[in-house]
Amino acid sequence: MASPPASLAALPDSSSAAVPVRRWALLATAGPTLSYRTIGAAPAALGTRPDFAHLERPAVGLGAQVQVRRVLSGRWALAVGLGYQEYATRLALQRGDSAGAPRLSQRDTYRLLTLPVQLSYALGAPRGRLAKALLLGAEVGWYRGGHTTEGSDCGCQQQTYTAAKGDSIYAAYTLALSLGLDLRYRLGGPASRWQWLVQPTGRYVLTPFTKPNTAGFSPRQPFSLGVFTGFSWDIR
Repeated sequence: MASPPASLAALPDSSSAAVPVRRWALLATAGPTLSYRTIGAAPAALGTRPDFAHLERPAVGLGAQVQVRRVLSGRWALAVGLGYQEYATRLALQRGDSAGAPRLSQRDTYRLLTLPVQLSYALGAPRGRLAKALLLGAEVGWYRGGHTTEGSDCGCQQQTYTAAKGDSIYAAYTLALSLGLDLRYRLGGPASRWQWLVQPTGRYVLTPFTKPNTAGFSPRQPFSLGVFTGFSWDIR
């Protein structure tokens, strides 16, 4: 069989073009959460004051993260960074028993800066531009302030608790665990550095959130379910 002309033999084979292997990336994600809490028994010090904490309902909160990600060996990757979490509950009350009695609606919030650490495990090889992974993480939370109806004698007004020492009845530092999915879609061609991220994630504050023996406040552990979206940019 005759060999192909030299001009044809020199043409590159585009099907075997190597895709750059990049292990480092920057991530930025944010999104809404639906947050609530588990709560302990009402403290004995509550006395005749109404137990508003057990009347709380879920409310919409917010979360955001900026991370650096490193692909490890095999299917594993590690991401660390800085984040923000707002846990929230709502409280709807009606003053009096009459049909025309005014209604009161409050939204209680608890704001934390976080240091998230997340491990991801790839669920199979990428299919075209789409990749899927399981997320497992832990994050230290630093309480930065909020306001709550709990502790009010009549439920008429919220009380604000800052992060200042001696002012807050909430723990200065907490530890939360997270579990979720990491869905990635590469924008552009195979060599593109950009990926669109969708991360459905659940979080639960594991350590005590309320300071021990705080008179008039029930022990509580916030948790949330949310969908974070954002982008990843491959560094190298």
